[in-house]
Amino acid sequence: MPTTWDDLLRPGSATDFFARKEFPPFDPQAAAYSRANALWLAELSRLVYRHDVEEDNFPPRPGRSHFLKRGGFKQRAFHISEKTNTKAMLVEPLGPPAFAVLIFRGTQRSYKDARTDLHCGIPWSSEGKIRVHTGFGAALDSVWDDIERQLSGLACPLFYTGHSLGAALAVLAASRRAPQAVYSFASPRIGNEAFVASLADVPIYRVVDDQDAVTSLPPKLLGFRHVGVLQLLRAPQEDRSFWEAFVAGPPKPLADHAPVNYVDRI
Repeated sequence: MPTTWDDLLRPGSATDFFARKEFPPFDPQAAAYSRANALWLAELSRLVYRHDVEEDNFPPRPGRSHFLKRGGFKQRAFHISEKTNTKAMLVEPLGPPAFAVLIFRGTQRSYKDARTDLHCGIPWSSEGKIRVHTGFGAALDSVWDDIERQLSGLACPLFYTGHSLGAALAVLAASRRAPQAVYSFASPRIGNEAFVASLADVPIYRVVDDQDAVTSLPPKLLGFRHVGVLQLLRAPQEDRSFWEAFVAGPPKPLADHAPVNYVDRI
């Protein structure tokens, strides 16, 4: 099915969460890359875009909690920063085995999210000093104290994940408190070489859908580098011309960024 503009710009408006395909059992003990785990975490990274009562007086129905239950999860906490618009959700399964997942939301259409994405700074350093994207760092700072209080009460395997901006925040979170593994989907570059080196002992899997344009930003020329082991997805070939595809939906480098395509192509 062709990618629509809603798939890209309004992923939380979907109503087919955990219904597009079969989900094999999640393995909470896996630190190595797991396709099954990647599939679950990609879907949670799509679902976190859906609004619920924490954000809206009249959220869409059914709410996010309905779809979490469909997937066998419950929400333990939802974190919001009014200052930066940063949002993250902590979930756990309804039954055994025990584990938890911290999911950061990616960019939505808001001034605060745009400011976070564009306030990048220049991370290059000749002294081996860790430097990271200024906006991403400020976004995580705005919610981290509340998140850390929740994480300190856990006694089970913990995974971090997110899509786009959310992926960047998941990796940054791993630099502060290491999880079992991080699965980043459509992540932009986050920091400099020293930052990458500081995470060498943390299992981080950078999942990229084919030609996803966001994964080429910010530019390497500014000193930014990617973090994690690349897991490259391939999209099926399209018979449509560029202009036919553009009229019907976003062009391929943008379509490949849509969260639903990560779920479908894993």
